[in-house]
Amino acid sequence: MNTSVARTPIERRSGTRQRALLSGKLANDDATTTIDCVIRNISPDGVMIETSTPHLIPGQLHLVQLKEGIAWDAEVIWRRGNRLGLTLGTRHDLRETTEKQLRALRGIWSQMVLR
Repeated sequence: MNTSVARTPIERRSGTRQRALLSGKLANDDATTTIDCVIRNISPDGVMIETSTPHLIPGQLHLVQLKEGIAWDAEVIWRRGNRLGLTLGTRHDLRETTEKQLRALRGIWSQMVLR
């Protein structure tokens, strides 16, 4: 007789995860390199993304959610195949930002929206 009990995975997220299918861009710190991605799920402090070039993703980056014009400072916390888990830091509204560092991200976002 098998008396083993199925174990429930430990939930490490501090907020509720929501499924998503959102277009995104990943950018290095100065936005000289960008990579397309799909945001598959999102919580207040993290996302899971998919990209065709996961090996090119740096540990520290920016994530731009194209539909809303929002960018986050982000850090890769796990990698599995073409999926990556990112923890989200400071949130930036690209429609309103005047920060010099974020101008390049704003330019990338505005070009994508005008297509």
